[in-house]
Amino acid sequence: MSSSRLSGLNIVLLVIAVGSLLFGAYGFIANGDGTPRPPAGASNSLDVGPLDSGDATDDAGEGRGPLAADIGRDRAKDPKDRAKDSDGTLPRKDTTQPEVVVHAVDSDPSDKGNARISGKVVGPDGAAVAQAAVSARWSDLNLEPPAFSDGNLDDYRARVSEFLARAAKETRSTTSDAEGRFSFTGLDPAGSYDLVARTDDLGSGEQTRVAAGDEIVILLSAESLLRGRVETEDGKPVTKFTVRAWRQNRQWEATSRDFDTEDGRFTLPAKSGMMQLEVAAPGFTQGEPRDVQVGGATGDETVIVLQQAAILTGTVSDTGGNPLAEVTVRVGAERQNRRNWGQQDDGASTRTDSKGRYRFDTLQAKETRFTATIGEMSDTKNIELTRGENTLDFTLDVGSIIRVRSTDPDDKPIELDSVWFQQREGRGNWVQPQRLGAREPGLTELAGLTPGEYSMTAMAAGFPAITQDIDVVKGDNEVTLKFANGATLKGTVVSNSGGKISNLGVRLRKDDEERWGGWGTGRYAQVDEHGGFKLGPAEPGDWRIEVYTTGNWTEVYSSTVTLTEGENTREVVVDSGATVIVKVVDETGAPVNWANVQLVGVKSYNQSSNAEGTATLSFVDAGSYTMLATSRGKASSAQQIALSPGNNNLTVTVQAPNCCRLTQIYQDTQASRAGLQVGDLVLQYNGQQITTWRGLGQAIRATRDTDDVVIVVERAGSMLTFNIKGGTLGIEGADGVR
Repeated sequence: MSSSRLSGLNIVLLVIAVGSLLFGAYGFIANGDGTPRPPAGASNSLDVGPLDSGDATDDAGEGRGPLAADIGRDRAKDPKDRAKDSDGTLPRKDTTQPEVVVHAVDSDPSDKGNARISGKVVGPDGAAVAQAAVSARWSDLNLEPPAFSDGNLDDYRARVSEFLARAAKETRSTTSDAEGRFSFTGLDPAGSYDLVARTDDLGSGEQTRVAAGDEIVILLSAESLLRGRVETEDGKPVTKFTVRAWRQNRQWEATSRDFDTEDGRFTLPAKSGMMQLEVAAPGFTQGEPRDVQVGGATGDETVIVLQQAAILTGTVSDTGGNPLAEVTVRVGAERQNRRNWGQQDDGASTRTDSKGRYRFDTLQAKETRFTATIGEMSDTKNIELTRGENTLDFTLDVGSIIRVRSTDPDDKPIELDSVWFQQREGRGNWVQPQRLGAREPGLTELAGLTPGEYSMTAMAAGFPAITQDIDVVKGDNEVTLKFANGATLKGTVVSNSGGKISNLGVRLRKDDEERWGGWGTGRYAQVDEHGGFKLGPAEPGDWRIEVYTTGNWTEVYSSTVTLTEGENTREVVVDSGATVIVKVVDETGAPVNWANVQLVGVKSYNQSSNAEGTATLSFVDAGSYTMLATSRGKASSAQQIALSPGNNNLTVTVQAPNCCRLTQIYQDTQASRAGLQVGDLVLQYNGQQITTWRGLGQAIRATRDTDDVVIVVERAGSMLTFNIKGGTLGIEGADGVR
């Protein structure tokens, strides 16, 4: 990899189908999603009795971490809970439940290594507990739940969802065996971990800051039973609802379960203490969640009164009065930059059906803004919502409609996989018309494009992409495309010195094509670990084949290739200069994965080690460098190395830091005037031993700019002393090793 990143790279990756972000629940969460904490309301005491079985409705399985059973469940499955239209049909279901919808996120913790923690889960009687869900998370992850502020509950829920996704990714989970045993492997040997075990019938227990390599026992403690009842303002029971209870503690302990009861009653196992309680039901709103005290006096139950929600229905039509299908109607204003691919909507949304109808079932009764959008065209309206039924209709100018008819080389109709448009003038924005449902073979219809001059790219499986300029007028536009048989190019990329190479991409480009044209058309590919690549299908003819480094997009090879219809092969030989293969190990000699290796010289290079602890840097200029490595609170000493063309195999050891290494000296500061230099190792500051960059910062902040301070550094093996003043020095640094 090379010294600088390419600036001004105006690349738009052509991702046509933009998925919504999937968020996961924290692995410590038991049986549910992480509904966010609201601002504290009035506290109510819940009746708490001995924990018994059979009271709580729960179809959750045990030990399925890091996610529990009730996550992402449809909260309104019964069509009876939604009003039908006069013709007996149901409009498209809306997504307005005021909750954090969380989905499964695979655990992939950043703290990796070869250490292990083992243990046993036991109950209050000391007996082994089988099938307990056990979760482990790095203690020093610095992962804090978001705080609620400014009364913006929707924003808070979004931040909670992001928090839960990261927490789920960073959490390992397992299940205890028949003897109550469990273990976690692949841990950072220098790290410590927080562990939580839980079962529904015996409660939960935890052990914090358990050192990697330790053997522990987790003792479960009994839980209380949280009891409550859900009803409407006129006292009628709500029979179908979801209860979410959580406490904003270190584990973000939470429970979420669905209930279907005739009397509206529910019970949940919970630990004693203050919890927040939120109830969601189709057609109803709670307002703010409630603070409840678990473990209080028995005999009463907390009553949650739900208010009738505002229901909004309507139709969307074009200017001629014709219903429009596939129009997105969402809560909130029009996005400020609708041409940003993947930008999220401001609020809940739904789409119109084939009759142009839409419906929101659960909205707050207040003034609300709604936006109807098709492609680039939109209309925004405000409405004062009241409880019960509300109506809001939209009339949309759909702008231009493009009908693309596509055939294969034998004139048979084919379906387009994707089609996108870029404004021609100055190669402007990528625009997003709405693709409509297919009505006949080979016909693709797109609506909501503003009139103008565009470059259109269309793709169909197995054929070269077609790009052509079109002038789009208001109203109907017809485009005919005939795809041709294509050519593919397979091959390998090898080094002229026989050395290993990595982090390369390869592309096909026409001489008159802009450097980054053709993205998303199959003419770009990553070179695999064995040097192999495959490009196409592309049009037969003359192309430039170019090889570039994926780290900074530097071209390292270019040549002309003539492609014929069908499969073509090509071996590419590149001058890779020096290839540096660095094995990163700890003090015991064990490989360290995901460590960062830096080479500092005339140019600077960096790369991360893989799962086996190996970092490979290709296309490095031969010469002298300083090599450094860092990994999760560990660092290496600086090594002076000389690199020659071909493979250079090196080993670097990381350990706990014992000093601070200066990485930058700012001009006209105390540090520059005193003569401190990049690479100096700071050993003492004001008589205090310095072992980390953080420690140096703390020592500096403890002084005033009038204090006389002595700083001791090591430079090229010599000890140097500098007399300075306290306060700001004007430096940047990192953990270092002498």
